[in-house]
Amino acid sequence: MFPDENSTDPPERVKAALVEVACRYSDLARDLRADLAAVGGSEEVLKLAERSTIEMLARLPLSPVYCPFCTFHRPGAEDCQGCGYADRYGRCTEAGTPYNRAIVAHYDLVEAVEKLLPGGFQARSSIPEDEVRAALVDGADRLYDLASRFGRRVLKARSAEEVMTLKTEFMIDLVGSLPAERVCSICGLEGRHLFEAKNEALLRLRRHWAAA
Repeated sequence: MFPDENSTDPPERVKAALVEVACRYSDLARDLRADLAAVGGSEEVLKLAERSTIEMLARLPLSPVYCPFCTFHRPGAEDCQGCGYADRYGRCTEAGTPYNRAIVAHYDLVEAVEKLLPGGFQARSSIPEDEVRAALVDGADRLYDLASRFGRRVLKARSAEEVMTLKTEFMIDLVGSLPAERVCSICGLEGRHLFEAKNEALLRLRRHWAAA
C-alpha cells in the first residue's frame, strides 16, 4: 500500500516529468540539426559534438524527481521504509548501492567527455568534416526518434515498474549512442577512457534496475 491513499501507480506527475524529458531531448535533436546547418568549419562541428554529448548526459532522468518509488516513499533514513526499490536494491541515498554506483558512473562519463573534447580533436591536423557532420545528423535523427518513442510509451505505462524499465532502457539507448564516441571512431582518436567510462555507465544503469 502506498503512503498516500490518493496516489496512483504509476504517479501521474512522474509520467508528466518524463514526457517533459522526452520533449527536451527532441528539442536537443532539432537544435543540433539546425546548428549543424548553420556552422562551417571542422572546429565548430567538433564543438557541436562536444556540446551535444554533454547536454545528452546532463539531461538523463536519474534524479529522484523521475522515480515513481521516490514519489511514493520520500528518500531518507525512515521515509524509505516500505519502498519496493529499497527492499530490492538498497536505499538510493546510501553509498555503494546500485543507484549510487550509476550516479558515480554517470559523473565519470561526463568527466571523460570533458577531458577528451575539444583538446583531443584539436591535436589532429585533418578532420573528415563531411563524414563527422553526416554522423551527427544521423545521430540527431536517431535521438529524435528515441525521444518521441519514449514519450509515447511513458504515457501508456501502467505501473511504477514499467516506468522504471522504460526510463532505464531510454537512458541506456542514449549513453550507447553518444556523438563524441562516434566522432572518435571516425577521426581515429584515442578514446579508450571514454569507451571504458561509457561501458561502465551502461553496466551500472542496467544493474540499478535489472528489469530493463
